[in-house]
Amino acid sequence: MEFTVRLADKNIAVSSLFDEVFELCRGYITDDPADFTVKVTSNDIDYENALNIKEAQIEGIPVVDYSDSYLETLAVYRKIVTKMLEFDTFLMHGAVVAVGDKAWLFTAPSGTGKTTHINLWLKNIPGSYVVNGDKPLIHVGDECTVYGTPWAGKEGMNRNIGVKLCGIVILNRGAENHIEKVPMTQILPVLIQQSYRPKTRIELEKTLSLLSRLGHKITMYQLYCNMNDEAALTSYNVLSGADNER
Repeated sequence: MEFTVRLADKNIAVSSLFDEVFELCRGYITDDPADFTVKVTSNDIDYENALNIKEAQIEGIPVVDYSDSYLETLAVYRKIVTKMLEFDTFLMHGAVVAVGDKAWLFTAPSGTGKTTHINLWLKNIPGSYVVNGDKPLIHVGDECTVYGTPWAGKEGMNRNIGVKLCGIVILNRGAENHIEKVPMTQILPVLIQQSYRPKTRIELEKTLSLLSRLGHKITMYQLYCNMNDEAALTSYNVLSGADNER
């Protein structure tokens, strides 16, 4: 199957073996000419399966027997994300919530509560909406823009839009709600861990360069929260106020 999707202001022609990736990307399909092409082979699917087994073994959890069609969706995005580095765009795992034309990315290891926290925004912050719930793309230019993608976690929360990224927040569980600005050097290991790290040295260096540039353009935060309604208000009040000061 062949089709073209538009992600992060780039048109990508996709050549796939199964229909699942087309269905996943249905809201991002375009008829415009492609900027580049990705093609998936059976070897790419085998690689995703081997990686799935390896990660399960490392985490000490049962291996999930994913279908080849699902594994292909992972292979397609891996190829897209790697190519996107050439356009100063990279992937950071996280949940992105926005109000108006300003967005913030909350990142943390799986299970910390990113989705729970952004749902508190939706409940308590008028006008808030989710850009992407899991695997957004970030473009680092004169401004930093975060984009929704169809790769959005099991909840599937995403919009086919780009929004100005105003800050990145490291989310932690805590008894009390507290958020503070931190230097990028303090949280750099977490940012690297949560970013997609390509296989080649040149691509990895480009990712680290984009992270460095990002750190000079937006503010970084640590948030400690108890996942009550007040947590959303605490983070939004500081984040929106800090953006007005910049």
